[in-house]
Amino acid sequence: MKKKLAVLLAGVMVCTMFTACGKATENATDNAATEVSVDEAALSTSTEATADDSTGFTTDFDNLETSTLQDLTASDIVSLGEYNGITVEATIEEVTDADVEDYIENLKSTNPPMVEVTDRAVQDGDTVNIDYVGKYADTQEAFDGGTASGANLVIGSNSYIEGFESGLIGAEIGETRDLDLTFPEDYGAESLAGKAVIFTVTVNSIQVAADDVTDEWAASLGITDVTTIDELKAYAMGYLSEQAKSAYDSTVENTAIQQVYDSTEFGDVPETLVNRYMKLQKQMLDYQATMYSYYYGQALTAADLVTVYMNNEGYVGTTDDYLREVSTDMAKQYLMFQAIADEQGLEVTDADIDEYLKNAYENASTTSYSSYEEYKASLDLETYREGLMADKAVAFIVDNANVVEGSSEASSETSADTATEASSTVAE
Repeated sequence: MKKKLAVLLAGVMVCTMFTACGKATENATDNAATEVSVDEAALSTSTEATADDSTGFTTDFDNLETSTLQDLTASDIVSLGEYNGITVEATIEEVTDADVEDYIENLKSTNPPMVEVTDRAVQDGDTVNIDYVGKYADTQEAFDGGTASGANLVIGSNSYIEGFESGLIGAEIGETRDLDLTFPEDYGAESLAGKAVIFTVTVNSIQVAADDVTDEWAASLGITDVTTIDELKAYAMGYLSEQAKSAYDSTVENTAIQQVYDSTEFGDVPETLVNRYMKLQKQMLDYQATMYSYYYGQALTAADLVTVYMNNEGYVGTTDDYLREVSTDMAKQYLMFQAIADEQGLEVTDADIDEYLKNAYENASTTSYSSYEEYKASLDLETYREGLMADKAVAFIVDNANVVEGSSEASSETSADTATEASSTVAE
C-alpha cells in the first residue's frame, strides 16, 4: 500500500477539473508540466515499446460499469482500526545559513551574474549579444525566422545549427561575419531542411559569468521586494522555511494516513467502485500525457506514463493490471475515509461543493463555458463530494493526532519516501 499512498486526494478532483470541464488555469498547466517531468530515457524506452503495440491498455474504459461511495455503506466493507488520537513522529528540519548559501549558489548557477568583456575576441563559453540575418545561399533572399536583433547566445550551447556558434569564435566586438552554413536534412522546417544558407552576424557585446554576486544581480532576478543580497538572503530563509514546514506537514499527514490504513481491515471491494477510479485515473493520465506533449513536443500516451511508473517500481504485469491495482488501493482509501466521515458525522454539503467549484471557475484564466451554471452542469459532482469528504477525514485524523518529535534521520527518510511515492504514482 505504501508506494501508492500518494493517489489519495487532489488527483481525482484535478482530473475532472481539467479534462471534463474544459477550463484550465495557467498555474494548472504549469503544474502539469512539472507533474509529468519523468525520466527521458525511461520515456524513450516506453514509447518505443508502445510503437510495436507490446504495451497499452486493452480495457474498454467507456463501457465500464461503475458505482460511487453513495451507492454503498462503507462500514459494510471497512473495519476501522485506531484513527482518533494516534501518535505520529515527525521533525521539522531547521534551515541553516549554509542552506541559504546553497540556495543562492543554485540561483547563481542557473542565472549567473554577468560582466562585460571589452578587451578580447569571442571565446568558447562566452555569452554574446548579436544581430543576424539569414539568407538562402542561392537566391540571397532572407528566410522566415532567420533574422534577429539583440539576441543573446552562449557559445558552445549548441542552441543554433552546427557551425553558427563556432563560426563566431575569434570575432571582435562590432565585427560582422558571414557564416556559410547548411541546415540539417532532418530539420523541422521543410523549407530549410538541407538548404545552404548565409548568416550575416554582428557581435554587439561579450559577457562572461562573474564570480561575485552583487545587489544589482539580486535585483535582476525579479523576486518581489528583493533589491539587495541581504534581501535575497532573507527571502531565501523564508522560502526554505516554508518548504521545510510543508515537508513536515506532508510527513505528518502521510504517516498518519498510512498508520490508519495499516490498522484498517477491508472486505471485498466492489468491482464497480474500482472501475470508477480506473476511469478517473485514466482521465488524469490522458491529461498529463497531453500536457507533457504540449510542453516538450514529444508525443506521449497514458500507457507510456503507466509504463514508466511500472518500470520505476519494478512492477511486473500489464498496464491494465497496474492501473487496476492502483485503483483498487484508491478505492480502499476512499472507503476508509468515508467510513471515518460517517462515524464522525463529517458531511460535505452542496454549499461546500459550490464554494470549491466557484473558486476554481472564478480563478480560471480561460473558459469554454458561458456561465458558472453551464460549467457546473458539465461535471460529475460526486467526484468533488468524494474529494472534499476525503479532505475532511484527513483533517480530522491529523487534527486529533499526537505529533511527537521524531529523529531527524527518520523524518528525512519519510520525506524522501514521500517524494519518491509522489513521483511514481498515477494520480500525482
